[in-house]
Amino acid sequence: MTFSGKTILITGAASGIGLATAIQFAELGAVVFGLDKKDLKQSRPYFPENLTFRSCDVTADNELSATLTEILQNHSIDILVNNAAINPSPSSITETPTPLWEEVLETNLSSIFNISKSIIPHMKKGIIINISSILGIVGARQCAAYSASKGAIIALTKSMALDYAPNIRVNCICPGAIQTNMLETYLKRCPDPEAEKERIISAIPLQRLGTAQDIADAAIFLASDQASWITGISLIVDGGDSI
Repeated sequence: MTFSGKTILITGAASGIGLATAIQFAELGAVVFGLDKKDLKQSRPYFPENLTFRSCDVTADNELSATLTEILQNHSIDILVNNAAINPSPSSITETPTPLWEEVLETNLSSIFNISKSIIPHMKKGIIINISSILGIVGARQCAAYSASKGAIIALTKSMALDYAPNIRVNCICPGAIQTNMLETYLKRCPDPEAEKERIISAIPLQRLGTAQDIADAAIFLASDQASWITGISLIVDGGDSI
């Protein structure tokens, strides 16, 4: 499989799912632009030469607009992966400060709106992959803002798939428990991190945590010609956790 001749834009590309996906696409021949407000160059000692990082806060309208304008001057985006997401302080609605609610929805959901709105007019024929979560499908305690944002992404994906067919395919991926910094941060907040990790794994039929590469592989499939008759779906990649 090759993505030679394709240009791909990925948000939240400094670590975890975004980084694995960016590297995978680059190694398959695509020109890849990764956006993230984190220090991208410290993420990994080696990057493919066709993978370029741009430091960009996707919630800062002026910064995002300037970054996208710069990229679009010389490149037409063929594949957009909306991956940027945060879950800094999981809590119930009554425990969630309004600024935190707004920050989570701005990063996880509104960034998809803003980036897609800028990119789609420049896509003659393209593919968009939105990264949601199984927490947008199943319930989760103490996770109001994150779950709401991820559930909205699933609904938004369906609307986008209808609005921009047949020239643009839009799908989303719903990861389960993935070994990323976000999961590690959650575990550190638990009274017994190791016991909580074992509890999570025991509930997964395939008896392991997912990896960022598992999600990158799903994104590669949805972006490939093998998925040319697939649009509007929510591809659950969770080891069976949501069954």
